[in-house]
Amino acid sequence: MKLSKMGGVLEWGAVLILFIALLWVSGLSGGSFSAQRAHELSERSYHYGPSTVVRKVQADKDTLVYLGTYKQWFSADTVKRRRFKWYPGGGVAGVPKNPEKPLAYSWDVSSSGTDGGLAKFFGYVNDPNIVSVELDMVTEDRSSNTATSGTERQSISDDRMFLFVWKTEGRTFLWQSIKGLDREGMARYEQKLQ
Repeated sequence: MKLSKMGGVLEWGAVLILFIALLWVSGLSGGSFSAQRAHELSERSYHYGPSTVVRKVQADKDTLVYLGTYKQWFSADTVKRRRFKWYPGGGVAGVPKNPEKPLAYSWDVSSSGTDGGLAKFFGYVNDPNIVSVELDMVTEDRSSNTATSGTERQSISDDRMFLFVWKTEGRTFLWQSIKGLDREGMARYEQKLQ
């Protein structure tokens, strides 16, 4: 009688261990072991692409932004690493390049748990005379209730794309204007955003 009871306890113990293992593994499902593959799955789930990745930008140790183009569109798709896998993080939607404009732009702000999230301002430069982009902004710190003005600047490389990226960490970003500058620093394009 004792032997059969012991067998029953072992059997239920094995079932419990399998059940816990199944729950743990299912928590890892849906992602990918490769950041590139997670980016491809993100595009596929949105029925966009496949885009040509022109640049990968490491926002932090667990976040990559894939700048890409697809036909007459551009995108800044984010993938994030959690535990052992990479998962989509937002920004996969394509934005029209608008060839009639000197530059096209978009932004995306996402929050994710305790890390505070990510803010991206990105775009595509159509005018070959624009060699840098300048973003005027106000950063509000919610914890200290203060605001600071500033300007971010980025040179345009051969891929014609730009990306400004920040960890939000309790801050709000108010983008004031975007400018496309020529070699002499003169504005060839300016758009007020507020």
